[in-house]
Amino acid sequence: MFQSQDQPANSEHIEPRLVDATAAAITRWGLTETTRERIAVEAGISRATMYRSGVTRDQLVAALTARAAQTFRTAIWPALTGRGSAAERLRAALEAMCAAAEQHLPLLAGMFSAEGEVFHRPGPNALTVDVFAEPFERLLLDGAADGTLRRIPETVTATVLFNMVGWGYIHLRSSHHWEPEIACRSVIDLALHGLLNMEGRPSEAL
Repeated sequence: MFQSQDQPANSEHIEPRLVDATAAAITRWGLTETTRERIAVEAGISRATMYRSGVTRDQLVAALTARAAQTFRTAIWPALTGRGSAAERLRAALEAMCAAAEQHLPLLAGMFSAEGEVFHRPGPNALTVDVFAEPFERLLLDGAADGTLRRIPETVTATVLFNMVGWGYIHLRSSHHWEPEIACRSVIDLALHGLLNMEGRPSEAL
């Protein structure tokens, strides 16, 4: 998660209103400029009250990330378990991710340029954290098995998919102000172009 000198702790018992305030602060200031003081302002409490709570900035960001992970899982679950080829389900999962991003666009735009490890592991050559990457890994493996997707390194490709489609959509929406449908279709079509296995199916389109 986002690195600081604060010690990590379990975020399960953090008050929901503080998590909401963290989201509001990130939306207003961006992740890198969000402090406990600014979170306190959004929560309508004093800085002293915030500090007495013992909750650190990193714990609040961790709780917000956990909430985002649950939203992500809920959004793409139908695509993972539904009918259709792996290629069809992958498109559905990517569309669901864009739809979920649209619901939280100002917040995610505030996280876009952050240097901390919120959605990916720390260090060089980092991969997306498992909760966000694993569903795409699963679909890529399914696609290699049913022949609708090319056989490629699924772990690295899952990270590329999450970032290329997810952050690409967020940037086109928040900075370029593209329409949601156009932004979603553009990033997904480009991503799938390199993944679809078209051998023996020259006239088939997903």
